[in-house]
Amino acid sequence: MTQNTNKKIEQVFELAKDLYKKDQLAEARASLAAKGKSPRDIGNESRLKVILWIYRWGYTTSTIIQMLVSRTSGGYANKLCVQGWLLQTKTASGVPTAFYTLTEQGLSEAECYSQVLYHYKEINPYKVEQLTIRHNILAQSSTLNSLNAETIISHETERMLIIDGDKSDQKRPDVVWTTKSQLRIGIEIELSAKWGRDLDEFISKIAHGLSSLEDKPSSYSRFSIISDSPAIIDRYKEAVKPGALVSTWKKSPRNHWVQDKTEPVPDWLASKIDFYLIKK
Repeated sequence: MTQNTNKKIEQVFELAKDLYKKDQLAEARASLAAKGKSPRDIGNESRLKVILWIYRWGYTTSTIIQMLVSRTSGGYANKLCVQGWLLQTKTASGVPTAFYTLTEQGLSEAECYSQVLYHYKEINPYKVEQLTIRHNILAQSSTLNSLNAETIISHETERMLIIDGDKSDQKRPDVVWTTKSQLRIGIEIELSAKWGRDLDEFISKIAHGLSSLEDKPSSYSRFSIISDSPAIIDRYKEAVKPGALVSTWKKSPRNHWVQDKTEPVPDWLASKIDFYLIKK
């Protein structure tokens, strides 16, 4: 073939690709129009979805944002930064490389559309506890995957639970899921093992949260403990099985924590707790 022929063939291919893209775009616009939504409407909905998610969780990552708005390519988080809605902050560890919080503009938008107002301390991103970022992001990804799989219909983050006030004898979960059958499941992300008083209080507060009285239903239907460590899963399974002992603690005259009373965990406790091992 001559050089001119090759150029013409390349031009035909480029034209075909351009027409295909235009056809795909026209098809997408037609689909949106049939639903009564314009591309601008979809864009506004996606932006608000991200803003409200961050408002309720405090911060998030670009991967979670990508999953949240069903985008196959990255860059949307940075686009929202350029538009003034989000702020990107690098992490000290480099894993993840950065997290995203709301700007004053983003916070104003969240407060305008949120039915409940929350204290958003992350307006100063340096108040984010970076040691707990992985823990928080695992809670977010687990929740988002469950929402997308339609195994749950709604969720409440820690700051949403704080609105109702803490109960000293009950565990405040990392997040609460509600299923279609209205089961209320407390979710605990456990990446490091608890020992001594911390473990006893953890078990006792979960048991209280699952306990019901004659005139008052339990706060939670079940608890799920999620970890990336088989050893932690096995340890907690042992701590809640029938016959396992749990202690209450008190301060000694010297202001030291000491064991007060020891008793078996409720026989039903293990049957109301699920354990899930996730990959690192």
